[in-house]
Amino acid sequence: MTVDPALEAAERARVTLILGTNDTGKTSLTARLAGALAARGERIAVVDADVGQSEIGPPTTVGLGRVTGMLARLGDAELLALEFVGDTSPVRYIRETAEATGRLVRRALDAGFDRVFVDTGGLVAGPLGLALKRAKVRAVDPDVVLVLQRQSESEAIARALESAPRPRVVRLVPSPAVARRTATRRREHRERALRAYFARADRVALAIARVPVTDRRGRPVTSIEHDTLVGVLGATGETLGIGRVRAWDAERGEIVIETPVAAGRIAALVAGRATWQQ
Repeated sequence: MTVDPALEAAERARVTLILGTNDTGKTSLTARLAGALAARGERIAVVDADVGQSEIGPPTTVGLGRVTGMLARLGDAELLALEFVGDTSPVRYIRETAEATGRLVRRALDAGFDRVFVDTGGLVAGPLGLALKRAKVRAVDPDVVLVLQRQSESEAIARALESAPRPRVVRLVPSPAVARRTATRRREHRERALRAYFARADRVALAIARVPVTDRRGRPVTSIEHDTLVGVLGATGETLGIGRVRAWDAERGEIVIETPVAAGRIAALVAGRATWQQ
């Protein structure tokens, strides 16, 4: 019988993190492993930490999903929670992306899930790639890291991780069936995801006195550009979804956004850096 090294490694871990450059099949592998173990009756959660090519939740967020059986795609997982990061690239928000990922992993573990899989973005090259992945590993504290690489593009990260007692590092060769996508194709994927998300949106006017608007550091925002994407927060500070700014009226103390989140549930907004024009 042929041994599946990825599945064998995941079976021994409570938290598995998958990393690799773009188009190495990370998301497909995550879906396959999570679905296979869920089909056996295990309680499986997945954290989607690829803020630009999100499958669980909209772009600009890290998403937590529940997997109850075999998946056709990672996006078929049941959405449980979101964390708004504010951009479709983690470069400006390395710490925030890592911390959001870690919080969702801990939330899944606290909820009693048997195993948690973490899918990551494709930034692995250079100092920024190394810093981002090391920050995520510190925040997540995985038992095993599956490294997908065609040659040695993620080797610097793999070796850095191996210098510590844990996590266990398992190198894997991507399937030859994995198709490479251009930057244009990845942007088109992001656009489709945002269109699908905002297809359910309504336009709502919110009084800034009741619904404060801050930046990612909690500082009040005094102006905000049209089409900026914002995190929509509930009364306890949890991310309920995202919105798109349609108008900012400082004189009336009002902001108008499009969002699928019901107006009565919105307690605060967090301005991100990403914009979306449609």
